[in-house]
Amino acid sequence: MQRHDDIPFASAYGRAREDLHLPQRKERSLTESLYRYAFELSRQIPWMADAEGNVIQVGPGWAEWIGQQPEELVGKGWVKLVHPDDLPRLVETRRKSLATGEPYQCEYRIRTADGTYRWCRSSSAAGRDETGAIAFWYGTTEDIHDRKDAEQTLQGHARVLEMVAAGQPVGEILAALCRLAEERIPEARCSILLYNPESNLLRHGAAPSLPAAYCAAIDGVGVGPTVGSCGTAAHTRSSVIVTDIATDPLWSKWRDLALSYGLRACWSKPVFSRSGEVLATLALYYDEPRAPTQAEIERMDAVQHLAALAIERQRDDAALRESEEHHRNSVELNPQISWTADPQGDLLDISSRWQDRTGISVSEAEGSGWSRALHPEDRPNALREWSRSIATSEPLDVDYRLRMADGSYRWFRSRAAARRAEDDSVVRWYGTVEDIHDRKLTEETLRWAAHHDDLTGLANRRLFRERLQRALDAASEAHPATGLLVMDLDHLKQINDRFGHDAGDDLLKEFAHRLRSVARSTDTIARLGGDEFAVMLPGIAGEPDIVAMADEILSRMQEPLKRDGKLLDCRASIGGAISLGFGMSPEELQKQADLALYRSKTSGRGSFRMFVTTMREEAQKNASALEVATSALASDWIVPFYQPKMILAAGTLNGFEALLRWHHPRNGIQSPEKIAPAFNDTELGTAIGERMRACIFRDLRRWREAGLPIGRIAINVSAAEFRRDNYAERVIDELRHADLPASCLEVEVTESVFLDSGAGYVERALRALSAEGVTIALDDFGTGYASLSHLKRFPVDAIKIDRTFVSGLETDAGDAAIVRALLSLGRNLGIEVVAEGVETAVQQSLLQRLSCDLVQGYRIGRPMPAEDVPSFIASWTGM
Repeated sequence: MQRHDDIPFASAYGRAREDLHLPQRKERSLTESLYRYAFELSRQIPWMADAEGNVIQVGPGWAEWIGQQPEELVGKGWVKLVHPDDLPRLVETRRKSLATGEPYQCEYRIRTADGTYRWCRSSSAAGRDETGAIAFWYGTTEDIHDRKDAEQTLQGHARVLEMVAAGQPVGEILAALCRLAEERIPEARCSILLYNPESNLLRHGAAPSLPAAYCAAIDGVGVGPTVGSCGTAAHTRSSVIVTDIATDPLWSKWRDLALSYGLRACWSKPVFSRSGEVLATLALYYDEPRAPTQAEIERMDAVQHLAALAIERQRDDAALRESEEHHRNSVELNPQISWTADPQGDLLDISSRWQDRTGISVSEAEGSGWSRALHPEDRPNALREWSRSIATSEPLDVDYRLRMADGSYRWFRSRAAARRAEDDSVVRWYGTVEDIHDRKLTEETLRWAAHHDDLTGLANRRLFRERLQRALDAASEAHPATGLLVMDLDHLKQINDRFGHDAGDDLLKEFAHRLRSVARSTDTIARLGGDEFAVMLPGIAGEPDIVAMADEILSRMQEPLKRDGKLLDCRASIGGAISLGFGMSPEELQKQADLALYRSKTSGRGSFRMFVTTMREEAQKNASALEVATSALASDWIVPFYQPKMILAAGTLNGFEALLRWHHPRNGIQSPEKIAPAFNDTELGTAIGERMRACIFRDLRRWREAGLPIGRIAINVSAAEFRRDNYAERVIDELRHADLPASCLEVEVTESVFLDSGAGYVERALRALSAEGVTIALDDFGTGYASLSHLKRFPVDAIKIDRTFVSGLETDAGDAAIVRALLSLGRNLGIEVVAEGVETAVQQSLLQRLSCDLVQGYRIGRPMPAEDVPSFIASWTGM
């Protein structure tokens, strides 16, 4: 990647600013520095182009995202990379920006180096000179491909549900489902075979990407224990995964056929009806030997559910059509429930089948009696359709609910036509009543499924977004505020891992139930996905209403869920945001609530935070820190520095603490504070810990082979490293691989790790390490929560007095008293005590008089790179 010296963005920017009469050189230098760091640290990709659109400079994230070095773009237009379908929209957006003078935002697809396209969102504005002419363009580009992918998946599900609800042919629906599956898993080709229980055969349903000849060849395949993937899946009523068709005995009969069309692996799963009957099989074919990933299996669950809905709807419709045909053929002139009425609609006569179907006697229904059985909610529409039929002379066709003799209601369809006199007045009505209750319930089920979460019954993301948009659009002076709470269950993953997904599902349903118990009737509760929930509060007075609702939710979630004698933690972290007035989009409001949720989770979980503007700035800083940490890992910049520890009574070295540093190619050695947010990220925190251990164990083995009396090396462990229940096993394996004894290692943890969501894993890991001979030290002791209970619960060999107490040892009586108390505590418990941050001879002398075991700090030695450790040990003469 070119340096800023090679392509001086700051200089180019400065020249443009001079043309616009901006402040003097000092301010310009500061602005240049600011923009230089923005280019390097922002997760968004900043760029700048000249008036003709030729790129002057682009941020370093361009290479990682697009796969093209920034210098390859400089001096060229970038519009040629835009997807042809999106280019007109982008051009129109820029035209409007030029016309209004306002910045613009546009979402479009851009071509990467490998020829694929990814969605992005660009924000841009034109810089103009004193004449109003465009001097340059500047803006940022952000990768939104994952969000677009999720939206398109939801839209795909919704399209299929709408096709089902609209009664489109089942073949078209199943073909749409196959294409939806292939969009989600591009490496696969999807097939759906329909099961005929009478013939025990599988018939072609849909396979838009498979060769027609292959589909014809397997059409009518039997169902049995060794009939390929699909026939076996239908027979065993379970998924069948064939990773290599060329060798699997299930495919012996069809192997040559499949291989001739390049089909090398096949995964099939049965599709079940609500009553548990096999309806079909859903299969994915691959062009290479392989098994489906867990993600692919999960993606197919929704497709399987939609296929079941479509096939059952088709069967219901077929059964209904058969029933109607039978009705027409058998009682064409005498409908099942026929009736006549006078011009006013009073019933004159009705078939005796009326009483058989409704339980209401004919005498009760005569006259206007039948209308009293109408459901109150359906009466206005029925009367309105009656009046319309009279006015237009068109037949009457209306659906309504009728009350049965037992008080329940069923859906009926009433069709009628009027016999009219010469003056067009109604002489008499002739009609039929048809029970359509089951079909209505199916339609309502489909409509409900398109907008609700199956597990909890709450609104899904689609319905929630629609209602949030309506609430924001309906803001008025009387009701200007809309509140939003988003929340995550704190311990769902641990419960799934420990007790199984059934327990996790029970927890999600209980959480939804408790949310319903505290929400108002006007609020909307939704499950947005996984363990993420939201509550929309329309028409509130202000922020206190949001705080009150959050407090009520936290209170209701304090009590754990009791299940099979086990207690499941229901607590959640909550973030809140408010829209006051007009103009805020649902996306912006939810983004604010998400930032508040993130703050809530990082501050200890089980709490509520309201959005404030500083959260956005902090999120940007955290994102920059994570990006820097990722680069540090990828570029192998992370190195350990070693600070010595001394036995105070003897003046001899006891060992070293390994401290993280990272070596920036331009700025030199950097402290870990600049990448501190990475330690809370599970993936990055774990990777950084692994990199540090690899370096430390390599150094330690080299020193031991050289005969250096190195002692124990202490390593610091973040909470993120404990979130996977295998930390101890990884460390022990690494020690054995490096041929190092466990006694040469000490693990330091702060009390904050016990408050993390993986605290249950911490205890198991520390006990496993202690059993192998690794010593455990509790760092920053006395500054955390419930320190004494941690000493009792965990296998602690050493406590480290925080430097804040040591620094006040000479001048603050309170700090001195705390140090004496901690030293006494250590002696009484048989735990070694280490004083950190010893910087002066007076501090060392006071600690020696107080019988402190070990000390470390600048007085003893500053952190040093590995190559300086041997000479430091050789020159050590004691203190």
